Amino acid sequence: MQPLETLGGTAALLIGGVIGLLIRRPALAVGITVGFSLLGAVLGFYYAFQQPAPASLLFSMAFGGGMYSFFTGVIGVLSALGVLFLYRYERLLSAQSGVGDNYRFAREGYALILWAAGSVSLVGASNHLLLSLVALETVTFALIVLVGYHWANTHAPEAAIKYLLLSGVATAILVYGLSYLYGITGTLYLHTLKLVDWKVWQGHLMYRLALGLILVGLLFKLSIFPLHWWAPDVYGGAVPGAAGVAVAFGKVAAAFFLGQVLHVVELTPEWQIVLAFLAGASALYGNLLAIRQTSLQRLLGYSSIAHGGYLLLGLISGAEGLLQGWAYALAYGLMSLLAFGLFSLDGSPVEIDRLRGVGYERPGYGAALALSLAALSGMPPLMGFLAKYGVFVTAFRSGFLLPALIGLLGALVGYYAYWKPIATLYQVGESRFVAPLPVLSVSVLLLLLVGILPVLLWGWLDYLYGIAGYFGR
Repeated sequence: MQPLETLGGTAALLIGGVIGLLIRRPALAVGITVGFSLLGAVLGFYYAFQQPAPASLLFSMAFGGGMYSFFTGVIGVLSALGVLFLYRYERLLSAQSGVGDNYRFAREGYALILWAAGSVSLVGASNHLLLSLVALETVTFALIVLVGYHWANTHAPEAAIKYLLLSGVATAILVYGLSYLYGITGTLYLHTLKLVDWKVWQGHLMYRLALGLILVGLLFKLSIFPLHWWAPDVYGGAVPGAAGVAVAFGKVAAAFFLGQVLHVVELTPEWQIVLAFLAGASALYGNLLAIRQTSLQRLLGYSSIAHGGYLLLGLISGAEGLLQGWAYALAYGLMSLLAFGLFSLDGSPVEIDRLRGVGYERPGYGAALALSLAALSGMPPLMGFLAKYGVFVTAFRSGFLLPALIGLLGALVGYYAYWKPIATLYQVGESRFVAPLPVLSVSVLLLLLVGILPVLLWGWLDYLYGIAGYFGR
């Protein structure tokens, strides 16, 4: 096996986007992009199994095989679901508009999803922070276009412009921080940065500037309090199919980048405490605002702030916490894709009151939506429970007692936020829900399957994570 073949999953995602863009028939374009997404997933899981020890590629700029190919496999699955949910949403709009076969489906949207997915997998496989930056910004620009592409939601253009301008500022800050980091170390290779004696630099102004600017840029992209204000408007303004992809890929890509930085740059205890309290505050603040929402999409937008807090709490909790943080990012990506993708009833914005009685009229659909929301709340035995359990246990073990307790309080508030729409599904009402049961509802079984068999995500990732040498520091 040639080491470069281990990037085959990433290549399949990027090439699939190009080919899908060239196909004019919407159904065929969907089939091809989903096919390439699943090919990327299969190749990723195959090379993760076949070559568990990662290999250095492209002049040590990236890794292939092992944990990095596993990331690509999971991203490929998310990409396939993202394309299918976007197509489902467009089918609902086509039926609602009455134009039938004359409706113009967004073939470009399917390509953007695959390009974003391929770039996310490249962020995870990167061994150089410059490559990570280029891949992260490719993800961001693909998501910006995807958010503003559909004008079925009248707020979509505003959401895209806000996303573009604020992301540009965050990227400028991040690049500024990376330039300072290069100035004091002379390298942006991760394996070289890991060898730096950071205790020599920790009291230096350049170290503080570099780390502070990098963290501000990445915490913005994770929508961590107080750098969160853009998230509800962007995720609430996009159409549901695009919003789910933006939340999932945006969070996962930023989590990969931040995790790489925290793994190689040694933080002082003061920096760790500040980040821990920001994580706890995000978890509480996001859920407190989520319970006030009447729109299901804005509820999920505000709750993304809370999930960013849980994720950050894991990333800062040492080697074991980094593992749990990355696992949480992948789990949240799947949960958010399912929740955003499923709640669109007929192509129009969904207020929570519109769900009243849907659980009785469409039992299968109601159960699927309820399971996706319950997983986000952290109810056992679903995937979300194990994800939250992992980050909180590692936070307690790392000594972040008070921030973890604040985060737990936020998780309890989150139960109310998520179970309010679940209860509405099964309240007696006069819902006139006429859309057919989406076949994609069966995808929520993944949440139950991984929750019952955690070896599918946590077990495999833990094994590959150890082989990659991350437990060494």
